[in-house]
Amino acid sequence: MAKPGPSAKPSALKALEGNRGHRALNLGETFRPEVGMPSVPKGLGPGARKVWKRLGPELLRYNLMSVVYSDLFEDLCESVADVKELRHSLRARQALLRSQGKDPAEAFETITPGGMPVQHPRYQILKSERQMMYQLLAKFGLSPAEQANVTTAIRAQLKLFENNEPGEPAPADPNRKPKGFAEFR
Repeated sequence: MAKPGPSAKPSALKALEGNRGHRALNLGETFRPEVGMPSVPKGLGPGARKVWKRLGPELLRYNLMSVVYSDLFEDLCESVADVKELRHSLRARQALLRSQGKDPAEAFETITPGGMPVQHPRYQILKSERQMMYQLLAKFGLSPAEQANVTTAIRAQLKLFENNEPGEPAPADPNRKPKGFAEFR
């Protein structure tokens, strides 16, 4: 069960904001696994495999993918593929109804043995799959509302400037560590 209230802020963000609460910060609390792309699971369906190949490199590009997330990412890919398949199935049923001269909205309902119209089971499954897909997308920060809560696993210092200023010599060895404060640029 989810905790009530807003999500907790990462300690690193609290430190950047100046620690307004003046409580002791535990800066070592954040779990940041090694960034890396897991291998494609063998049992993954063809539609989910396409989603894996499309989303995986993008998540890796932003340091949001790790091997430890492979099961969750597999569920996300399968869920996206299932939603697409169910949506295509409903669209095909609508096309069939149109060709028969019927209302395409009937694709979303069915009649019970008692004569009552109810939502089509396929549409109910689509709704629940979409809900699961949105929850999984949020876990990876792939919705606009969740992007603000995403923390990436940054493993290397970002390069501030692409090129050196004109007239400035290029660094001798990028892997060499400075020996004193004066050598920092």
